[in-house]
Amino acid sequence: MRYSVVFIGLICALICSCSNDTETLEESFIEIQSPEGFPEFNSSAGEEISPIRVALGRRLFFDTRLSINNSISCGSCHFQGNAFSDPRTVSEGVNGLPGERNAQPLFNLAWRTRLFRDGGVDDLALSALNPINNPHEMRFNIVGVLKRLNEDPSYQTLFRRAFDDTATAQNTIRALAIFQRLLISGHSRYDQKFIQNKPIPFTEAEQRGYELFFGPKARCSSCHGGFNFSNEEFRCNGLFESYPDSGRQRITFLVSDRGKFLVPSLRNIAVTAPYMHNGSITSLEEVLERYNEGGTAFFNKDQQIQPLGLNEGEKADLKAFLLTLTDSSFLNNPAFQAY
Repeated sequence: MRYSVVFIGLICALICSCSNDTETLEESFIEIQSPEGFPEFNSSAGEEISPIRVALGRRLFFDTRLSINNSISCGSCHFQGNAFSDPRTVSEGVNGLPGERNAQPLFNLAWRTRLFRDGGVDDLALSALNPINNPHEMRFNIVGVLKRLNEDPSYQTLFRRAFDDTATAQNTIRALAIFQRLLISGHSRYDQKFIQNKPIPFTEAEQRGYELFFGPKARCSSCHGGFNFSNEEFRCNGLFESYPDSGRQRITFLVSDRGKFLVPSLRNIAVTAPYMHNGSITSLEEVLERYNEGGTAFFNKDQQIQPLGLNEGEKADLKAFLLTLTDSSFLNNPAFQAY
């Protein structure tokens, strides 16, 4: 049986019920209705969504057994209140080992075509293998993970009901991907006012910030446009005069890609500090000032990064608008919490 439901209702009713009694769940596939203004939600073959698969993926996301010493989970570096980002400059892996980059937020991944800051992975399911194997993160391997899962009778039941199989590498990463695809954020005050056409009041500062953001002076939307406030491209913003982290060049080996990183979504930007690939900027005010100054003279800086000439009032207005992109219902949805 297949049917459509409103997203938030689906999550609250189905995922929460999974935590109470997964043995009695209806296991039919479910069609997800995208938030208004979003492209259609599509599940790839093998990653069709069912309540039991969501419950399994949710449990795996918060399970420390994915790390070599049972100390950290995916949820140890991706906190819901921070839009599933990490408020630390870089996350800490097993034994307190520091990560290499600031952990990106996790939302609206169903529509992202490139993952990680350098775009090194284009398949959400495969992305789980990176932290599991990374020596700075979970420092483990999928063979060890599967051994642990298949020794747990409760996981045996979940995998059998979700995939009619044992815990295999394919089924484990598919379940994680299915849960993460449902981390959808599309109900900010901006969405309600401009996309859903609800009578949501904006302050004068927020309205001025909106006009600056999409207007020719600040030009923010030239990179941070579209439904997810990202053009999904790789750009160098001239943050440094020298880039120890080569960015996209790690993947392509092209000098022309040095210092380029995937343009991040600005949704929930108020709660995802620190900013930039290395977490080097701690406040929105500093981010706005850096862009207002036009960046450094780095050879590969994007041509659109130029001094903006914004005064203090205009910078304050831009910040006011950016705060309207916070989706409180997403940040507080109990369906995304550990159980």
